[in-house]
Amino acid sequence: MEKTYSILIQFGDGKPVASKIRARDGVDAQDKALRLNPGARSIRITGVLEVHLPPLPKLPKPKPRAQVKEHPLFTDVDKETIGNYIRHSPQETKLQICHQLRSEGLTYKAIARQLDVGETTVRTWIKSTLPS
Repeated sequence: MEKTYSILIQFGDGKPVASKIRARDGVDAQDKALRLNPGARSIRITGVLEVHLPPLPKLPKPKPRAQVKEHPLFTDVDKETIGNYIRHSPQETKLQICHQLRSEGLTYKAIARQLDVGETTVRTWIKSTLPS
């Protein structure tokens, strides 16, 4: 990392000369200034004007992602088959089935087993909601 320094060079005549020099650090800046100005009596660094960062290395391009392949066990299942499973039905559908099964005379326990819910849930549904 290099920096640009502002410097004052004095030759002994009472008139300092302002200049800029690019170097790695302050010691390197003074050495360069002395080599460039052979008759100088003193060189004073007055500040850092710029900091020059090295260029960033070019990164390799990312590899394209592999496409996701469908799993062979799940590709031939149609939505109709999945929708037929009662345990994956929305609650409204389960409520309707619950009332239908109760009207057919099934017990709370039998309804709970078929809908894959608790017996208390079936009892609550039957008592709190009216069939549509």
